[in-house]
Amino acid sequence: MNPVLLEDFCNFKYLSNIAFSPEGKSACFVVTESDLEKNDYKSNIYLRADGSIRKLTSGNKEGSFFYYDENTVMFTGNRDDSKEKSFGCKVYRIRLDGGESELAFKLPISAKKFIPLPNGDLLVVGTVFPGYEDLYKGSPKLIKAFQDHMKENEDYEIVDKVPWWFNGAGFIKDAYASLYYYDIKKNKLTLLTEKGIDISNAELSPDKKSVYYARRDVSPALSNIFNGMEICRMDLESREETPVIKSKKKFNIEGFALGETFMLVIAHDESLGLNTDPDFYKVDYKTGRCRKYCAFKQSIGSSVGSDIRYGGGKSAVMRGDTFYFISTQFDSANIYKLEKGVITPVTETEGSVDSFDVFDGHILATGLLNMGGQELFDEELNILSSFNKNVLKGKYVAHPEKLNFMSEGEEIHGFVLKPINFNPKKKYPVILDVHGGPKTVYGEVYYHEMQYWAGKGYFVIFCNPKGSDGRGDFCDIFGKYGTIDYEQIMHFCDEALKAYPQMDKDNMFETGGSYGGFMTNWIIGHTDRFKACASQRSISNWISFYGVSDIGVRFAPDQIKGEIWPDPKKLWQHSPLKYADKVKTPTLFIHSFEDYRCPIEQGYQMYTALIAHGVDSKMVLFKGENHELSRSGKPKHRIKRLTEITEWFEKYKDK
Repeated sequence: MNPVLLEDFCNFKYLSNIAFSPEGKSACFVVTESDLEKNDYKSNIYLRADGSIRKLTSGNKEGSFFYYDENTVMFTGNRDDSKEKSFGCKVYRIRLDGGESELAFKLPISAKKFIPLPNGDLLVVGTVFPGYEDLYKGSPKLIKAFQDHMKENEDYEIVDKVPWWFNGAGFIKDAYASLYYYDIKKNKLTLLTEKGIDISNAELSPDKKSVYYARRDVSPALSNIFNGMEICRMDLESREETPVIKSKKKFNIEGFALGETFMLVIAHDESLGLNTDPDFYKVDYKTGRCRKYCAFKQSIGSSVGSDIRYGGGKSAVMRGDTFYFISTQFDSANIYKLEKGVITPVTETEGSVDSFDVFDGHILATGLLNMGGQELFDEELNILSSFNKNVLKGKYVAHPEKLNFMSEGEEIHGFVLKPINFNPKKKYPVILDVHGGPKTVYGEVYYHEMQYWAGKGYFVIFCNPKGSDGRGDFCDIFGKYGTIDYEQIMHFCDEALKAYPQMDKDNMFETGGSYGGFMTNWIIGHTDRFKACASQRSISNWISFYGVSDIGVRFAPDQIKGEIWPDPKKLWQHSPLKYADKVKTPTLFIHSFEDYRCPIEQGYQMYTALIAHGVDSKMVLFKGENHELSRSGKPKHRIKRLTEITEWFEKYKDK
């Protein structure tokens, strides 16, 4: 068997955004692949109909689409030869029975979502900029004024709210979303919602006579952080808005779904702060009465980590009065359904269901199963595609061996990958990989960086310590960062060394990103057991993180249970920077200039502290990348990142 090569991730195809047609006769989804030559990704829409799959578009930039009717798919893009950036958005149509795509219409706003209506018109959720709320009217004079304004101020950023930037979006310029009615024949947009109100989660009612949506007031300085979600309904004929239900203390609404006879509200009581998992509530359409429908207290969506995904898709849908959703339970993510107040599993497998759709009880899903790349499968887990069938052919893929143990009265789940050509009589170096979050999990899915290291002769070990997802209140490490989680990770290392005597305890390395980067910074200040470490997109100082991260104002006090005023002691106590004078481990720091989740200054601080204390250190910084570098960064940047980490470990490895 040959080892997995560093650049092999470029051969994977990534599946996302699966959606059935209105009558369920076909389904479309997006396939994305790396373009190493252009150092980018190309995405196209594929069609599954009559049991076969074919490529529907070939523009390489079609990542967002919707079914306009049973035989027509619409998607946003720009297929002009002009290199100039177009204003607003262009929507193309393509018929499923043949023919080329054609321009359907253009809008003078950037659209986030389209909802087809029975009469052929559309509801549109579109972006709004303060001071230019009337751009949707399409006035050439106003559009030019807006473009001139943006060009005149392209060298400046004016901030008057928190947050002022988001990871992956940059400076948000106070932009928010409004709801519009689009008359497709008249090519006319009409604003439906108030100015200064941010709209999300818009859904058409079962009778198609009204639209439900979540709204938040964006005027406060701390916009979209402390403002609770309010769900409203708008009658499409009268355009009258009616409040339905609002977040309140110990009832924080995360989302909703529309059934045939009731609205399902997903809400939690904030008992575990930002990490609180939700329960399900039932709201009567006629009376507005809300009552608890089903206790759950588990996560929704897949939090199983991997670096061979690109794009998203549905993690929950309501069909009739049955709610289907993905949930991470222990180390895997599967589809479940809530029906008549009872939750039952639909799929039961090791791995991760990543997105899905349902029609008449039949499911199409994308996911990571059987230690391979993403494929399309049904509710019985029959594989329906072969996009990644041959990517790993002839390659050594280490299957995770479970290593569970008890620590402080709790069972901790861990995994071990054996090195290529494993010989039980030899000793091998070890890499410990710590996941991000911390409310995520490692599971039995293909993780490219780990398989690459196994192919280079390393044991790779990873676990789900306290704070991880999938086990209810097991995620609770509030105010405990760097204590019980650190102790359990070190206990896992001890258990791995005992279970596998071939592991060389004097030749161990460690890396992690985000929360894993925090843990790397913490580890080097509390133990010298690792020969070298690589800290990625990390947190080093909770006090400064509070003021620079896009989530810092809420995340830092919530997770650490500490405030800067009147006393920052608690935040400083859990900051790895406090212990930088104890570090002796050579450490590599990797950060991205546009990472606004764990901003680059966090790496600067820790790196500078280590250099000041004479510790061998190095920093590699990526331009044009954000917090997602390791997962969706430009292909050449991902190769550079993994090369730097591996060469850092090789430098200190006993030969």
